Amino acid sequence: MSLLQIRDIEARFGGVVALGGVSLDVPEGMIFGLIGPNGAGKTTLINMVSGLIAPTAGHIVFDGARGPWPIAQTVRRGIVRTFQQTRAFLGLSVRENLRIATVHSPDPASIDELIEACNLGDVLDRTARDLPYATLRHLGIALALALKPRLLLLDEPAVGLTVGEVERLGALVRRWNAAGITVLLVEHNVRFLMEVSQRVAVLDRGRLLFEGTPEQCQAEQKVIDVYLGRRAADADD
Repeated sequence: MSLLQIRDIEARFGGVVALGGVSLDVPEGMIFGLIGPNGAGKTTLINMVSGLIAPTAGHIVFDGARGPWPIAQTVRRGIVRTFQQTRAFLGLSVRENLRIATVHSPDPASIDELIEACNLGDVLDRTARDLPYATLRHLGIALALALKPRLLLLDEPAVGLTVGEVERLGALVRRWNAAGITVLLVEHNVRFLMEVSQRVAVLDRGRLLFEGTPEQCQAEQKVIDVYLGRRAADADD
């Protein structure tokens, strides 16, 4: 059963078409990956799903209810997102950040649950600004998990992480998913996305280029031509 249905979504900014009639289904309980070249419309899509911007046309269905909705209503329905730049109180400790996040949630996860879910036990008394980059990213995700999402939108969570940090992040994403959270993952790190996702959609110039399993995606010639081949060429330069 699809938890999230995106139907013929369009986004126009002046004369620029950021999304041109994209439709996707994200089944409940799945880690669903979304990739594409820069400017493909990935961030625009999750901005619409999370309620930050409204579509020019089309609609979103979440758990049987038709949207989109303003961001506050979106969060109350169980759709929560992270951002590429972690949104935390940098002058406060990790413990204080988690307390604030749980206080403002009507049905919060416990602080102990968040500490365990994001491996934050060793840094609880450190201020957010003093955290290593990867740990700060984990804190940002913990603040999202405090709201007990049914659908977690991860926007480039692996940016700036080392290979080892990416592997640990992958283990965490699988753990959250096993706990019942559906994940929509936007990511430029193709290897990471293919390893953790159960299904992948590829956007190109605001349109859906391909959707299938990670194995199908990596074998699809048009995906190789438009995106995977380009990524390989970039890596060789």
